[in-house]
Amino acid sequence: MMLLFKLFARLPLWGARGIGLALGWLTWALSPTYRRMMRTNFIRACASGRLGPALALQGAAARTAWCQAIGHAGLMATELPKIWCDQRALSRMSISGLDDVQAIVRAGRGVIILTPHLGAFELSARAFSQHLPITVLYRPARHAGFRQLMENLRPLPTMATAPASATGVRQLLRALKQGQAIGMLPDQVPHQGEGVWAEVFGAPAYTMTLPIRLAQATGAAIVWALAIRTQQGWHLDLQPWDTPVDLASASLDDAVAAMNVALEVQIARAPEQYLWAYNRYKVPKNVAPPIHLTAAHHA
Repeated sequence: MMLLFKLFARLPLWGARGIGLALGWLTWALSPTYRRMMRTNFIRACASGRLGPALALQGAAARTAWCQAIGHAGLMATELPKIWCDQRALSRMSISGLDDVQAIVRAGRGVIILTPHLGAFELSARAFSQHLPITVLYRPARHAGFRQLMENLRPLPTMATAPASATGVRQLLRALKQGQAIGMLPDQVPHQGEGVWAEVFGAPAYTMTLPIRLAQATGAAIVWALAIRTQQGWHLDLQPWDTPVDLASASLDDAVAAMNVALEVQIARAPEQYLWAYNRYKVPKNVAPPIHLTAAHHA
C-alpha cells in the first residue's frame, strides 16, 4: 500500500484531480447511503440560510455548488498521496494571514488552529509547519494499512502528531504552554464526554469542547485556517478569531455555540469544497441525544 501511495503521488496535480473528480461522482452514484447523507447535510445547510442568500434560494447557484461538492469529495482522497509524499505540494500552497499568527506567537501566546473538513485540510498543518512548529490532534485510522501510512507519512520534523487520548491532550497542553501552535478539526464528532450539543446549520450536532477548554486553560488564541483549492494548487488563509464572547468567562455551552457559528462562516466561504458526506449529526455511542430529538423519536 505504501508503494502504491508513493507511485500515485508522482501523478501531476491535474491528473490526480481528474481521477478525484471521477471518483467523487462514482462514489456518489454507487452508494445510496453516501448519496443520502451528502444530500441531507447540504440541503439542511442551504435551508438554514447560513451559506449565503444565493444558496438559500436553492437555485442555479445551489445546484452548481452541489455538483462541485460531489467532485471535490473525491479530490480529498486523490490529493492525499501528493500532500503526504510530494514535497512540491508545499510550494503550490500560498498563505495569507501568517504575519498575524507569528505576532501572536512572538507575544508568548499559544495558538489553536481550527481547520474544517474543507478543501486540502490535510495540507494546512504541513504548510503552516514550514513557518512555525505545530502539534496536530489526530484520531488513528481503523484500517491497519492506512493507520501505518498515517504514522509513517504524516509527521514532519516541525509537525508532531498527538493521538485523541488523554496522553494526546497532555501533549497539546504542553505545546500551548510553551507558546507553540496546535491544530485540530472542530467539526469532527467527539467521543462520549468530550463534547456538548450545539447547533450547526440549524440542527444539533455533538461538538468537541477541547478547543475551548484548552483556550480557557492557557489563554491561547484561536485561529481559523481554510485550505482552499485553486487552479494553481491551494491557498491557506489564516484568520485570528475575534470571539463574540469572552472565552475566559463564558460558559462552555455559549463558547462552543459561538465556535460553531464561526465554523459556519468558514464553510460558507467555499461550500463546494466542504465534505458534506461526513456524518456530522450522528449520536455517538453512550451519548444521550438532545431532548427535542428524543421527543421527536417517540412522537
